[in-house]
Amino acid sequence: MSALLEIHDLEARYASRVDWRGRDQEYVLALRAVSLTLERGKTLGVVGESGCGKSTLARVIMGLKEASAGTMLLDGVSLIGKRNRDQRRKYQIIFQDPQSSLNPRMKVWRVITEPLRTLAPQSNSALYRTAAELGEKVGLSASQMDRYPHEFSGGQRQRIAIARALALNPALIVLDEPTSALDVSIQAQILNLLLDLQNDLGLSYLLISHDLATIAHMSDNVAVMFAGEIVEYGPFQDILERPLHPFTKSLKASTPSLTEKVSISLAAVAQQGEKIPVGDTGCAFRGRCGFVLPECAAVQYLADSDGRLVRCGRALRGDNLSLEKET
Repeated sequence: MSALLEIHDLEARYASRVDWRGRDQEYVLALRAVSLTLERGKTLGVVGESGCGKSTLARVIMGLKEASAGTMLLDGVSLIGKRNRDQRRKYQIIFQDPQSSLNPRMKVWRVITEPLRTLAPQSNSALYRTAAELGEKVGLSASQMDRYPHEFSGGQRQRIAIARALALNPALIVLDEPTSALDVSIQAQILNLLLDLQNDLGLSYLLISHDLATIAHMSDNVAVMFAGEIVEYGPFQDILERPLHPFTKSLKASTPSLTEKVSISLAAVAQQGEKIPVGDTGCAFRGRCGFVLPECAAVQYLADSDGRLVRCGRALRGDNLSLEKET
């Protein structure tokens, strides 16, 4: 199966200090040499703690934030630099909070067809019919198209956002925490709807979440991020059952369970430590890792035959850290 999205050594930065002319004097790297591949019709989950760079990655892919280095190909065409209409039609995003991502002054049919009015203009009657068809795909009726977003529940508003993302028939949809603002009882409905649409339409998803349960329900492959860096990458089932990086192990150990107990204190894994400087080539987690080795300052990715990647000195040695949960 061919790759739809290919990202190599992607970097993005934010200014931390500017001069009187507004030029960057100092900066922090939000993404550090990120490399990912998303196959057609599959879901790639990106998981990590708040502030690790997940949403920045989404913004760079969508063209809302400029990359400072690296390459990014969608369907073989570069997304670095200015993008044309044909490129912009191939990807859409569904944001975390449906209430803030929908224009409250537009009726639902206009919200859903807003991408079409921008990139593929049609008559209002044609747009209304299209909105009704898209609404039906996500569980909304044609009679609801003349209402405003505030007249819907949170789950229904997210269905509107999903219908809008489908309007241009994109190949890639970026899901930026798509259920975290919803009630728990509604989250599974939205995730199952996204899976059904993926199967019916052949969509590819880049799913961003801090929740391992959401990633497990949706993803084929997963990338674990820490401080803007991919520390572990590969098939989700492998990473869930046999995490190799200490940060991935701590994420798994911190997931609540009614039947399991944590076998080790997370303080032994993640602790306060030094800030990793810009331009550093080692593991970004080593400043907080309780199992750090000298070689972690320059460790590169260790790959196996299954496409699994991990950036850890301990994994390179073959050490088996006993951080897993035990029953």
